[in-house]
Amino acid sequence: MKYSIFSKKNKDWAFIILGHLSFFVLIIASVYYYKERILFADSAFQFFKIVNFEKINVEAFRYGAILPELPVLLAMKLGFNLKLLIITYSVSFIALYYIVFLLCIKLLKNTAAGLSIVLILILCISESFFYPVTETHQSLVFSVLLFAILQYSSFRYSYVQILLASLVIIISFLAHPIALYPLTFIIGYSAIDKKQLRSIKPYALLILTIGLAVTKVMLTDENSYEGKFFSELLKSPSIIFDLPDAYSKKFFFDRISGLYFGVVILELILILHLIFKKEYLKLFWQLGISGFFLTVTLLTYNKGDSDMLMERAFMPLALLTSIPLLKEILENNNQYRVLKLTFLTLIIVVSLNRIDAQGKVFRERTRFNQELMAKTAKLPNRKFIVESSELQKHHYTYWSHSFETLILSSITDNIPTQTIYPANDISLLTKYTENANNVFLGADFWLEWNIDNLNHKYFNLSKELPYAIIKIDEL
Repeated sequence: MKYSIFSKKNKDWAFIILGHLSFFVLIIASVYYYKERILFADSAFQFFKIVNFEKINVEAFRYGAILPELPVLLAMKLGFNLKLLIITYSVSFIALYYIVFLLCIKLLKNTAAGLSIVLILILCISESFFYPVTETHQSLVFSVLLFAILQYSSFRYSYVQILLASLVIIISFLAHPIALYPLTFIIGYSAIDKKQLRSIKPYALLILTIGLAVTKVMLTDENSYEGKFFSELLKSPSIIFDLPDAYSKKFFFDRISGLYFGVVILELILILHLIFKKEYLKLFWQLGISGFFLTVTLLTYNKGDSDMLMERAFMPLALLTSIPLLKEILENNNQYRVLKLTFLTLIIVVSLNRIDAQGKVFRERTRFNQELMAKTAKLPNRKFIVESSELQKHHYTYWSHSFETLILSSITDNIPTQTIYPANDISLLTKYTENANNVFLGADFWLEWNIDNLNHKYFNLSKELPYAIIKIDEL
């Protein structure tokens, strides 16, 4: 008989269907909110570089970014227009996670791992759904795959399991260094669960994990993006007493009754369950790793960051809670089955609703940019400079605004291709209003681009006139 999720022999069929339905909704959301997900912050810049140069783009040596980019490059070869390329990029991230979900469900027969992927993508998330290029998502999802591999007991040869586990550990680290926490937790939890604490296997995998983390820290330039966070972490002994007043502490605890309420409820249920089952070693390991991660994150981000990036920093909490809880409660699925399914469905529906509410907020930002460019379209110029503070009065504006407006205008009907650069100090840019017709202003760290070097299949930016300085309230 062929394997089917509807088979009576598969006691988890209802939970598996819940996972499939959740991914269906996520894929629909990634299409519906494709502009809000891709034409924003780092996502816009990275998409621009992929399309403009027609090749793979890797930032900060995070090679996990390659996988979601491959569908975009294939779509370009097939002649997709710019709008379809944006949609493809938005969907490709969810599609990648769905593939890992299927591997966990179909090949490794691990329903708990599959549903954990769903919860990781929605439980502690609101704005981060609209920041798909952060490799944190990938690192966490690949960490779940490691859990499914270590839990799978039907490998014919044990070395195959070790090789696959090692490969996934490396892939997770290539995606994001945050992998240290979930990988360490998963290796230890699986060793406790499988009673392998006297086996060399978990310790070998831990050595590999910690070795990769140490190597990453040693080889990272302290002036780089990641280097700044590593330096904050290394200074943690001197700032630990300032933690009560840290921005990170305020961010997290102010959201305990909102964004993080779901993960708090899951954690409390997990604690009670493990105490009831007298699984004290599992409880100690889970609380120890979770507490250590939370402390390190609070210290590392003590100075704060944007809400979107702060949200991303705490995402591993969903993994540290959902994997052990789902593994424990789905082990004996005949008991309280309807109650478990109803509870998980409620958690998923509430989380998806929160993401949708945030999407509506970001859609207003898209609408504002389109209305602004409809006004600037009436001017003879196609390149504009505006005071960043003027934009901030209306909607939060990132450094990537010039790329966002370039791409958005290129796919919006009845609006010519144009770009609006957000300037912190306009006086430093007045030279671009004269005899700089061939210049496209990108971002502070890569300011001047030659319009002739833009990919004119997608970006037909005029170079007839230089930049014009505008005031939004006077348009």
